[in-house]
Amino acid sequence: MAAARMLANDETYLARPPTVLEVFDRLVRSWRTARARTITVLSTAELDDIFRAEQTMPSQWLPFLKATPVKE
Repeated sequence: MAAARMLANDETYLARPPTVLEVFDRLVRSWRTARARTITVLSTAELDDIFRAEQTMPSQWLPFLKATPVKE
């Protein structure tokens, strides 16, 4: 809507449900993988590897959510 664009600041983005669901699915897969490998005994580095493999680190998924600025 034109009114939303006028009110939006530079840090307001449109994230459609399929995009959000994709990020959510990645997060769920990461946690399931970690839990399947007994999460309580995994090192921080091993957890990092799991989350990076599923692209669930904030630096990996944030660009998906910030792909469509509302202001444009």
